[in-house]
Amino acid sequence: MTASPKLLRRVWRSQSGAMAVEFALVCFPLLLLMLGIIEFGRALHVQNDLSYAADVAERQVLIGQISRDAPDSEAQAKLESAVRDNFDSGEPQLLQISVGKETVDGIAFRVMSIRYPFAFFIPGWTESPVSLELSRRIPIG
Repeated sequence: MTASPKLLRRVWRSQSGAMAVEFALVCFPLLLLMLGIIEFGRALHVQNDLSYAADVAERQVLIGQISRDAPDSEAQAKLESAVRDNFDSGEPQLLQISVGKETVDGIAFRVMSIRYPFAFFIPGWTESPVSLELSRRIPIG
């Protein structure tokens, strides 16, 4: 049983279902692109909020609310508190904050490093959270 050439031509020219196939081909990449843009925007927002929280803590040192001569443990506790109080985009208890001192060209600095594990909402993109990091060097001398 072979199909007649007339039947094959009619099936080949049929347009029913073409729009559904085209939509299926375009929809998945478009959906992935939109979700990627949303996740990138979320990560950028969290990074910006992290930067803001670090700037507030740095400002407190510069204007004297946190003493420049305070012992390292006291300064670290106050800086951590300032950062955690001003971080609104995620879970402040997940912030990893380290504070140290360094001297560059005879000028003393307090160095604050902050790390936050950013987890994507979309499952399967990464197995582990992406680490958002920043550091600030605050002059104290």
